[in-house]
Amino acid sequence: MNATLRRSEPRDADALTRICLLTGSSGADATGRYSDDRVLGDIHAVPYAVRDPHWAWVVDNGSGAKGYLVATPDTTAFEAWFIESWWPERDAVYRANANAETLSLIDGVQRRRDDAALFAETYPAQLHINLLDDLRGGGWGRTLIETLVEQLRAEGVPGLHLVASLDNENAQRFYEKLGFERLESAGGAAYGMLLG
Repeated sequence: MNATLRRSEPRDADALTRICLLTGSSGADATGRYSDDRVLGDIHAVPYAVRDPHWAWVVDNGSGAKGYLVATPDTTAFEAWFIESWWPERDAVYRANANAETLSLIDGVQRRRDDAALFAETYPAQLHINLLDDLRGGGWGRTLIETLVEQLRAEGVPGLHLVASLDNENAQRFYEKLGFERLESAGGAAYGMLLG
């Protein structure tokens, strides 16, 4: 596939939400799983691109984004902003018509700051990455992460972490292949990389 890597732009918000949804069930399509198909994007993708656009990239095939990497160099500051500014209004909207699975997801949002504190001192940067099927296996995941790592190193950020689904074994193998080390975590498959 002919595609290019570029910085995410505000016009990409719907594409980020769509990609997050189509990969939101351990790499598979989560359409219809939650009471509102936008909720995953509003938790795991769009807020990063809104707050830290300098740390957000998309892979664009000419008809829009088909994959993304969003990140923050300072998880502690990001999570404070997320909980205090980004999420409250959205929480009320999503909670109003939530099914049980959506309630479980949005209740987990309140634990984000505590979860982030487990890794933020050693691995202050955090990333989320998703690619649609036609981009997988083409080197774009590696390119996105290497681009982020290079920028983090240039800015003196000492470490990077992420949390993958325990069910997504393909993603776990991918992160390990790129040099991430498994971290102890109560929920999800956490990985870290020291950048110094």
